[in-house]
Amino acid sequence: MNKIVRSVIKSKQVMITITIIGMLIHASAVMSQDFSTYHNYDAMTRELKRLVSENKDIAKIESIGKTLEGRDLWVLTIANPEGVPMAERPAMFIGANFEGDHLIGSEISLSIINHLLKNYATDDAVKKSINDHVYYIIPRMNPDAAEGMFESIKTGRKSNMNEYDGDNDGRMDEDGPDDLNKDGYITMMRVKDKNGLYMIDKDEPRLMKKADPAKGESSGYAIYWEGIDNDKDGFINEDAKGGTDINRNFMHDYPYFKDGAGKHMVSENETRALMEWIIKHRNIAIMLNFGESDNLIVPPGSRGTLSSDKGIDQINIANESYAGAGKVGMVNTEVAGRFGMFRMGRGSQDQQTAQPTGRQRPVISAETTFNLADLEYFKKAGDIYKELTGIKTQPPLRDPKGAFFQYGYFQYGVLSFSTPGWGIDAAEEPTEERRRPAAGEERGGAPQTATSARGVRGAGSNSAMPTPGNSQVSGIDKNYLNWLDKNNITGFIDWQKYTHPELGEVEIGGFTPYEINNPPASKIVELGEAHAKFAVRLSGLYAKVKIAKTEVINHGGGLFRIKVEVENEGFLPTALNQGVTSRAVNPTMVQLGVKPETIISGNAKTNFFQALAGSGMRQKYEWLIKGKSGDKIELIVVAQKAGTDKVNITLK
Repeated sequence: MNKIVRSVIKSKQVMITITIIGMLIHASAVMSQDFSTYHNYDAMTRELKRLVSENKDIAKIESIGKTLEGRDLWVLTIANPEGVPMAERPAMFIGANFEGDHLIGSEISLSIINHLLKNYATDDAVKKSINDHVYYIIPRMNPDAAEGMFESIKTGRKSNMNEYDGDNDGRMDEDGPDDLNKDGYITMMRVKDKNGLYMIDKDEPRLMKKADPAKGESSGYAIYWEGIDNDKDGFINEDAKGGTDINRNFMHDYPYFKDGAGKHMVSENETRALMEWIIKHRNIAIMLNFGESDNLIVPPGSRGTLSSDKGIDQINIANESYAGAGKVGMVNTEVAGRFGMFRMGRGSQDQQTAQPTGRQRPVISAETTFNLADLEYFKKAGDIYKELTGIKTQPPLRDPKGAFFQYGYFQYGVLSFSTPGWGIDAAEEPTEERRRPAAGEERGGAPQTATSARGVRGAGSNSAMPTPGNSQVSGIDKNYLNWLDKNNITGFIDWQKYTHPELGEVEIGGFTPYEINNPPASKIVELGEAHAKFAVRLSGLYAKVKIAKTEVINHGGGLFRIKVEVENEGFLPTALNQGVTSRAVNPTMVQLGVKPETIISGNAKTNFFQALAGSGMRQKYEWLIKGKSGDKIELIVVAQKAGTDKVNITLK
């Protein structure tokens, strides 16, 4: 082979090598920008840092705290730093993954970040939003729990990893779930039991329901979460790893002493970090939270109440298997049987809870009825949401006690939205009738049903412990199962026989974790784009104060009359009615830059108003002052949620 041929071959080899390397680099870049899959913590952290590094002029990332397992709670700030200081601009907070098994919100948040940064240079609406406002985005509030989605055995854990004694036996996390059939999911067990309360649903044999003797229905089944009684106390899976449900640990309508609520309000690293950060950012005017509650798909009704939660009945039923495990002060009146003081998985029906004596304090419920004067703004946002996302029906929901979005509205005083970020088209839409308070309901809110949390303690927890044998029926199970079938999603494990070491022959099956709370990964891109457009549209609703008119009248003799009109040219009011009621939003300040002694009559040097409605409504001021022709006087308007405006007025 001559030198020329060898040279050509070598040259071609080099070119092929370079081409392959280039292809690999390109493939790596494409993979790093994959928004069609669920990300674990490490992958999401890499993605966030990449996006920021490529857009340093308008984005920054910082950690506001760490979890028990050492993971950072990342917050991204997206804004053009030039011009008005960011602290003086209206801001939107976007938060996701408050519930550990709800990861679709994280992916949507990531898509929103990508959309804003990618389109800043080319999309006028995005550019205006980033130039005039601020976005604060926390894509993953509960990263320790979220890692459960990527573990080999999927439990559907909602709570963080803080230890908790779920059964009050002095031991922590000693009775968790067991993947008995080795399929990688913790589902349910059904076992024939003459004392059982449940039966196979004749209309849909995959589902279980509580038998109704009045209808001639026979029971004969008991239901448990998949596992064994590791600590031999008569309950299965009542004390699994982990403890506090982050989205039940906030300060409004806090569910005291309830399973998963934590030792006290804001007791966790995650919730403490968020609260300390949020109160330092009072320019936040809108909150958009992704979680398992909703006030966007179905906004608060005409009475100011949210639609009732729609928990999966199968989960509520399984949760009852360990109802009462954590109670103390129980007096047993049943003869000890096969499993000692308790029958397997259910306390004796004759147990009596020790009752307090003496004079009882009145029960004061937290306000959970939305202020009627604010409802139009929730409806407006809800209409935009449904228009842009196409989502019109809710997926499984849960009781919002202690949820962050409730704090955002009732105590922080701003428009605070919550949405699951997806829906099931087969579900029954809530009606106005479902929102109405029941007889005897207190003003604080509607009667609560068991929540749709995963039933394994630590793998998920309820904010309200269901009463044994009294699970509420939401009717969503069949609709959800039909939706899974219609979309060819394997979200239900068919029942299969298994020989249990304690219960004998059982069947294992039921809804799988995560599919209940998250749509298929194939939906992420579509949902992400729709919600990104919604966030930008939402930012167009901010209140915006503007000095719309100034007039100077020279009366002679060094006396000047100044007339001013301050306008709110945005859609929202400068403060919601709830913001005024809760005293959470500062009044808007209007200040004339003169010495007080130069004012002869009219308004004071510094004035405040509580709220000014949007769409061009105006507030008028007038001063008669002493001055000299040619003097320049600064007039400034400062609104905590609606920006700042200032002008120089020349006396002439």
